[in-house]
Amino acid sequence: MADNISSRLLSTDYPQWRNLLSCIALVFLSTGAVLIWWYLYYTLPETECHKDVLFLSVLWLAVQWVVIGYLYWWHGTPAFARIAIKLLIMIANIWFCFFLFSLKPCGL
Repeated sequence: MADNISSRLLSTDYPQWRNLLSCIALVFLSTGAVLIWWYLYYTLPETECHKDVLFLSVLWLAVQWVVIGYLYWWHGTPAFARIAIKLLIMIANIWFCFFLFSLKPCGL
């Protein structure tokens, strides 16, 4: 039982289609969070004082794309590390959205 669990967690053998689908889903989710902010920034005049957050979101998105690209191209990552990286990306995006939507409108 323990050998089966440890061999599954340390396995680097996983289907290419699953790898592709999970990376596409992560790119869609992380890009969606940033695109929502860009849409709000460019359509609402109350967000004009948050230009520094706009630059932060560009850096945020670039770093996430690099990590997701690493997950897609490098196949030597053990399963437990892949799962942990995917969970960290998803949790970080939730916190990034919390941060964005906690910003006060300009002029208050």
